[in-house]
Amino acid sequence: MQHLDVLIVGAGPAGIGMALALQKIPDLKFGLVERGRIGESFRRWPLETRFITPSFYSNPFGLADLNAVNEHSSPAHFAAMEHLSGELYADYLNMLVQVHKLPVVTGCKVLEVNTTAAKEFVLETEQGPLSARYVIWATGEYQFPDLQAFTGADYCVHYAQVATWKDFTAPRYTVIGGYESGVDATVNLIKQGRQVRLLVRKASWDRQSDDPSVALSPYSRERLAQAMQSGQLEVIFGVDVTKVSQQDDGSFLIEAADDRNWQEQHQPILATGFVNGGGAQQIARLWEWDEAGKIMLTEADESTLTPGLFLVGPQVRQEDRIYCFIYKFRQRFAMIAQNLALCMALDSSQLDPEPGVWGPFGNSECCEGCEC
Repeated sequence: MQHLDVLIVGAGPAGIGMALALQKIPDLKFGLVERGRIGESFRRWPLETRFITPSFYSNPFGLADLNAVNEHSSPAHFAAMEHLSGELYADYLNMLVQVHKLPVVTGCKVLEVNTTAAKEFVLETEQGPLSARYVIWATGEYQFPDLQAFTGADYCVHYAQVATWKDFTAPRYTVIGGYESGVDATVNLIKQGRQVRLLVRKASWDRQSDDPSVALSPYSRERLAQAMQSGQLEVIFGVDVTKVSQQDDGSFLIEAADDRNWQEQHQPILATGFVNGGGAQQIARLWEWDEAGKIMLTEADESTLTPGLFLVGPQVRQEDRIYCFIYKFRQRFAMIAQNLALCMALDSSQLDPEPGVWGPFGNSECCEGCEC
């Protein structure tokens, strides 16, 4: 059985970014396992979906690309695009793996994780067992849609199940949910010439907060404003959907808590997000969960229940701070790497000394002709 100091589970932006940080620690033996392909979640995005956070190659002037997972690379520079598709972003991640020779094993699904009396981890995978002193869980959330948001939610098509909006050829659709995925579905359906009924609890585009973790991003707000001028969009507010059922004639009935209801000839589109904890639900017993269904972590992003198990990615929460965007959760990589180096008495001098590496003038040594 192969033994590692640190094993990362998941080869998306959180896993690849974390691996690049660990690579700066000399003599550390680490690896990554990924059940699908590198950047698998992004490769499953609808064909038309684009990043809501813009990419820009500002690295030589000390400001890292918002969607980069390390300090010196730039998705904008790689793809020559500001708002990348999922496929292009996955290709960017794969480029980093190749350039930095990261030890990633794809097609390696983790089946079970157990702890030993020696306070180590044993992971059963489709390619055999692995053991590690520390495990970093980086499985994201996109592949874990919430399909039980209300009774009959399984009658709907979840945003994460859509390959392309070109497949939706009916004259009209109803979209349930008014945050990023709901607005993106609406905008792309209207581009296909469809009429859209959008059911929302509240207007997520109202400027009650400037944090895109809780309010609609400027990119989506701008596109929604254009959609509202199209004459193809009906927005209905104050809707708390409680049930969807299929009628004898094959149509669908959408019911709300205030007794309003709507008939729809085609499957409603569900844009109500992902399960709490995302992929961390695969090892739910190793985490402590709060009353809201969020994972409880130490200040070091370590499980409060299982020492040595860390979480990186969009499910990380620290008090009121929500790290659900790449430009947010990437700032945790160096901190975790430093703590691991300290625990194993390894040299951490090559790691970033402070979070400011991602901010103004943090990348001054990056040259315009670098390989990444």
